[in-house]
Amino acid sequence: MSSPKINTPNNFDSLRLIFAVLVIFSHSFPMVRGSNATEPLSLLTNGQVNFGNISVWAFFVISGFLITQSWQRSPNVVKFLKRRIARIYPAFIVTAVLSAFIFVPLVADSATYHHVSIQNFVFNTLRLRIFDSPPIFVHNALPNELNGSLWSVAYEFWCYLGVMTLGLVGLLRRRSVVVLLFVAVIGLHLYMNMTGWAPSGSILGQIVGYPPFWATVLPFYLAGTLFHLFGGHTLLRRPWIMLAAVVLIASNFVPHGLIVTMPICGSYLLMALAYLPLLHPLNLGRFGDFSYGTYLYAFPIQQLLVQRAHGQISPLLLFAEAAPITLIAGALSWLLVERHFLKRSSVLKHEGLLPAANTSPQATESSVASSKDLLSKATTEDPMSRTEGEAYAQQ
Repeated sequence: MSSPKINTPNNFDSLRLIFAVLVIFSHSFPMVRGSNATEPLSLLTNGQVNFGNISVWAFFVISGFLITQSWQRSPNVVKFLKRRIARIYPAFIVTAVLSAFIFVPLVADSATYHHVSIQNFVFNTLRLRIFDSPPIFVHNALPNELNGSLWSVAYEFWCYLGVMTLGLVGLLRRRSVVVLLFVAVIGLHLYMNMTGWAPSGSILGQIVGYPPFWATVLPFYLAGTLFHLFGGHTLLRRPWIMLAAVVLIASNFVPHGLIVTMPICGSYLLMALAYLPLLHPLNLGRFGDFSYGTYLYAFPIQQLLVQRAHGQISPLLLFAEAAPITLIAGALSWLLVERHFLKRSSVLKHEGLLPAANTSPQATESSVASSKDLLSKATTEDPMSRTEGEAYAQQ
């Protein structure tokens, strides 16, 4: 089956930013109360999932779809790695530097404070992991947690390498193999959940990550990969969307049911939202992709606000205070750091100087005409990025 056309209007940028904000909302509950027990979605699902889980899984589905698309469009190892490194590392490194030399001294316990080890900082930052720090936020509901969101970034990057590996050995052309891998990982997660088996992974786990985390996130990344391999938006049908919604809701009442239905039905519903015309006018990526920076800075900002309030703050108030501050931080991360490492066409698209797929022909013609001189060099060097999410895949 042929790949979906790259100029199909979609909502990937909008969804990523929405899910980044949902992570802030979800984290507000354990940061104030010490657990997710009172988080709304956790209550509805009897503690099985929360909005933070849903959001992280959504990031992996979208990334699996877009990165697989990117590799198949340009299966060049050097270019692929340069784009992936440029997308992940600059903002991560800046976040780590600010955390080590501004956040830690600001929030550390004065009685036990010591400087962050440069060796430990460099080693863990290169691995896309949080560095060791002295005791911090000692009176918060989540003490000694500097940035609990960063755990997923390393898994994301390993998934990039996994797509590249599958592509190099030719398995992306054998969809049945990817389907079997998808089913096997879901089965492994189900087995681990039912038996309580949680292997540490030993040395290998220290390198590539904690196996139970892999069992959780890998099915969603593979779901995005499979959605692209089997035709992308051409798979979306209204009866199937309704069926997926019914099955997903019903599985909430079956023990361990969401482990199976979330990667399948949940991912399908997410992709339906990604192509839902009703969301096209949002176009939250028109000024830049603020989602990554928002995700990187949310946790320490929330922890700082909790500390300032001495823990006397409600989850909803914490969310109301943290969300706008974090969105500003995400915007600054894009404007001051991220966009300078990306392809020219990606940056121009986000700044409105290249037309998006969901703009009208009249608006497109006007936009191109008004910026013709500025775009002439960019469009010669790089293919025009015409759809939300395309900047991400082409970076």
